[in-house]
Amino acid sequence: MIRISGLHKAFAGRQVLAGVNLTIDGPTVLMGPSGQGKTTLLRILMGLEKPDAGNLEGLAGRRIGAMFQEDRLCPQLTAADNICLTGRGVTRAQAEAELRALSFSDADLQTRAASLSGGQKRRTALLRALLCQGVDLLLLDEPFTGMDDALVDRAAAAVVRLAAGRDTLLVTHDHAAARLLGWPVLQLAGETLPAPEKKNL
Repeated sequence: MIRISGLHKAFAGRQVLAGVNLTIDGPTVLMGPSGQGKTTLLRILMGLEKPDAGNLEGLAGRRIGAMFQEDRLCPQLTAADNICLTGRGVTRAQAEAELRALSFSDADLQTRAASLSGGQKRRTALLRALLCQGVDLLLLDEPFTGMDDALVDRAAAAVVRLAAGRDTLLVTHDHAAARLLGWPVLQLAGETLPAPEKKNL
């Protein structure tokens, strides 16, 4: 369980997070309008930004798997190579099987990341985080960007399956994707909404 209390962060005098209070216990969706500080909150949890004030509990000793808004792939490597590069024990067979489940063809698997479509890069970055071995906290920033409805269905199913048993904070503005996940939804104000009715995946 991760507890966030009284968290404040400003950039150049502009308040981005103001007294945020959240508790993350298991898989959770974080929603809110663009510019409300969702990405900043993830970066603070990753240790890439320091809050101006507030407390974070439950992060000590946690091994974090992260997906950023940017795909951050090595362009000269294939999708499977990118997954295995940081996967801490993920095999090529596992990586390729999961990529095929997200609609990668044999030709796609031989293609360098630089030549993949935006949606293919996004799916690769998502699987790289989900398949990272030994991770007990997943932080996923807008993982469904660039995917059509059918791919979002498949990607959400992969997230539910591969994140099982791990604390996960998934940022999205996509209400349909949140319904697919069926996880509790948090707003930055700290209000916990009921888990939406889960669609069969």
